[in-house]
Amino acid sequence: MSGTPPNPMQFGTRCVVSVPASTSNIGPGFDGIGCAVALRNEFEFELLPPGSSSTATLSGSRSAGITTSPHNLAIITAQKFFRMQGQLVPSFSLRAKIEVPNARGLGSSSTAIVAGIVAGNTLLGNPLTEAQLLDLAVELEGHPDNVAPALLGGLIIGAAQSKPLSYFRLAVHQDVRFVFLIPDYEVKTADARAVLPKTIPHADGIFNASRTPIVVLSLTTGNLAPLASAIEDKLHQPYRKQLFKGYDEFAAEAIAAGAAGFCVSGAGSTMLAVVHSTAIESVTAALKQALQRRGESGDVIELSPTPEGTRVDTIQ
Repeated sequence: MSGTPPNPMQFGTRCVVSVPASTSNIGPGFDGIGCAVALRNEFEFELLPPGSSSTATLSGSRSAGITTSPHNLAIITAQKFFRMQGQLVPSFSLRAKIEVPNARGLGSSSTAIVAGIVAGNTLLGNPLTEAQLLDLAVELEGHPDNVAPALLGGLIIGAAQSKPLSYFRLAVHQDVRFVFLIPDYEVKTADARAVLPKTIPHADGIFNASRTPIVVLSLTTGNLAPLASAIEDKLHQPYRKQLFKGYDEFAAEAIAAGAAGFCVSGAGSTMLAVVHSTAIESVTAALKQALQRRGESGDVIELSPTPEGTRVDTIQ
């Protein structure tokens, strides 16, 4: 992150924060693996003088359905940051360009949370370090798999329920690409978690633990051969598939077209095909055809993993 801190609480100061989308879990890495992808939401915060009311103005292809009230997640997170620092809680004028689909498993809420704390930190003169911002983001979100790559970029392997967060930031191999099938329907994270069992068999834990390192090594080395079986999971995907339309059919079509692996992106409803760069066109075409054949609407897009995390600029 970069940017010059303003004089703290100088009303009229604007802070522009750009945060990447992210895909998480990637099969067996439940709540512990996330990767930033090359799609961004941009948030411009302006400090308003006392007595003003917060406002939000939204633009972008995915802004529909997001509140423009003072209860916008980015606004209330920035205000929460000020409160946690023992500062007067200001009002904000927020202008946001939203390109990350909401409630689709691509970290849309994490972009707002990260934007809020980074904007608050910048506008107060950067009192917290990046490591402290990361711990705060994890605390507010509840787990690191989306907020960590949103803040830091790259592929993040993080220990859930660890403070300070224990993590590694890794680079995805240049030949690895992601093809996302983004349906037009939402799956709320709360609903996706509600279908999960309270306890799991010991064997299912072993199943996931033995596969997670293979997923990480496949993504970072570019050796995707083991991914087809390594990306399998027994902690969340078997339960969440019931919330999606045509998951098994889409998975079969993607694999037949050359995908190395197929899984749920985050909590869904987005589905992810991990592919070698040579298979992008065939997998994308196969998923588009499958979507059309089923008579469903949605997008199929390639989003590359990105090492770039949150960007910040301050405008006096």
